[in-house]
Amino acid sequence: MELNRAFKQRLTYPSPRRTGGVDGVAAMDPAAPAALRAVDAEQLARVAHELTQGISQGAIGGVPLRDYFADSLRALYPDRHNAGQRAVAEFLRGPHCSDVDMLGLSRGRSVTEAFGDFLLDKAGPRTDTAPLIERELLAALVKTLARHPEPGYLIRHPHVCRTGEGSWAAWTDGTRPRRDPDRAPAAPAVFVACGGRYFAGPLSTPLTAALLGEAEPRPGWVAARTTGGRGDAVGRARDALRRKGLIP
Repeated sequence: MELNRAFKQRLTYPSPRRTGGVDGVAAMDPAAPAALRAVDAEQLARVAHELTQGISQGAIGGVPLRDYFADSLRALYPDRHNAGQRAVAEFLRGPHCSDVDMLGLSRGRSVTEAFGDFLLDKAGPRTDTAPLIERELLAALVKTLARHPEPGYLIRHPHVCRTGEGSWAAWTDGTRPRRDPDRAPAAPAVFVACGGRYFAGPLSTPLTAALLGEAEPRPGWVAARTTGGRGDAVGRARDALRRKGLIP
């Protein structure tokens, strides 16, 4: 966390001349570990400069947040031509990025998930924009997992599950954006990463239950639909999903 804090300080406030600091902001966080203070400040400033060019385009560390949340940003910042830059600046100066893991240590969540939660809080849970943000958030997370199925960060979203080796799935409910892994969705839409490929679209509730039948962690609502006398039907549904490449 200290390294993340120190790196964020350097990343967020680079010098225009790459020599450290701007007015009112120290070039290096005084609380930074000694190992980081010993880093070549000039070289680190160059790295910070390049990364902040990405931030100015609505990206952090190569993660294209402006592209991932394009429709959400248009809805939340309808009068801003630089909505991505504005949103990223607000995100970096707020509390949502405090537990982001930018070092691949699997100790914090991804910048995509943190940014999505920032947008959800900004929109409010009962607005028409909230379901849109949730869909774009899950799509962005699962698309990344299709390319990198063993992430270097923690996934805390309760609707994202590992469904097998190198495969993940997520779901949302078209009728309500509220997150509740124990409540069955009425109109599920799924997002699947399997074998390096990405799939997304509506799926019936029984097929969604079959898709998540061996997920880790398994959602609470799935257990009631995959046990008892439903085993044969669930097995046939999983065979069909496997043939379509949705589960390994």
